[in-house]
Amino acid sequence: MTAELLFTSKTIGLPTTAQMNELLAVHGLGTLRSFNETKEGAMKQTLSIVSTKGEWIVKGNPVYEGQLEEEKYVIDCLAGKTSLQVPTPYIVHHDPTILGFAYSIMPKMKGIHLHDVAEKLIVADHSAIARSLAGVLKEMHEWKSLSYGQLHPLNHTIEPFHSSYKDWLFNRIVHWFHDAKKYSTLTEGDERWLYGELRRANDVFSKMNDPCFIMGDVKPGNFLIDQLEGQWAISGLFDFTNSYFADSLVDLTKMTLFYQRHDLVDIANQFIAEYTTGQPLVEVQLRLRIHLLHQLVLDWGYFHAMGQPIDASFEKWVRTVFIHLQLE
Repeated sequence: MTAELLFTSKTIGLPTTAQMNELLAVHGLGTLRSFNETKEGAMKQTLSIVSTKGEWIVKGNPVYEGQLEEEKYVIDCLAGKTSLQVPTPYIVHHDPTILGFAYSIMPKMKGIHLHDVAEKLIVADHSAIARSLAGVLKEMHEWKSLSYGQLHPLNHTIEPFHSSYKDWLFNRIVHWFHDAKKYSTLTEGDERWLYGELRRANDVFSKMNDPCFIMGDVKPGNFLIDQLEGQWAISGLFDFTNSYFADSLVDLTKMTLFYQRHDLVDIANQFIAEYTTGQPLVEVQLRLRIHLLHQLVLDWGYFHAMGQPIDASFEKWVRTVFIHLQLE
């Protein structure tokens, strides 16, 4: 589990048919029918396998020591603490003999990715999915910690952030803002506005004391949807590599922006309202603005680095998002 951004070229590659049959034999999972790289997964660590005994996902070539063991711990904890659908049993195989590195294998869960069908769904379908996801996150966030920080990948203890959570988060936003200057134009006005946002939220984040487990990467590629009892709902969650213990609203940001960018602003606002019902509105808005600002700083740098410049100032671009989401 890591709150750090992972940039790596390590991939699982495409093993041979003989290697796949050997892997399946080791785990008593039948004989191979087919296998291929999965469409999802930014680090290309996963393979999809169909055998005579079912369908499986293999994840391998860990990007840091303890990645697979840690993900197993998280999945086992979530399976024990909640009713959420996660990929169990999650089996870690440490012997590198077959593939050349350690790997994990888990059953493939039922469902499809939201972005594969988003254009075909009606508003009522999107609304049902947003409500379901808000409920799933509420349940997941009931896993609490005594401190904000990361889970040590091997001994499974919480390693608190070196400074306060507020300082860690605010410093991170400032760091990636300055990093984005390598790829884009960011003015003194943009910087003054950013620091003004941090000052506005200072008191709220200084007083926060409710660290909970966050997935850290809640996006359409990391959950599945299916029709359950005639209505669309979340049918599975997976990939907890970017998880840590922090403010629960972190997990709303990527889906909120997904809806906003797909002209589903009403769904974005419904998703936020569904999750934050009963919470103080002003505090929620301040916290969510900062978490969205964090994600938008990263997105700004990424878009410009990838040759997709944004035709607006940074301040105007972010404030437009805030206006759409009724946060300004």
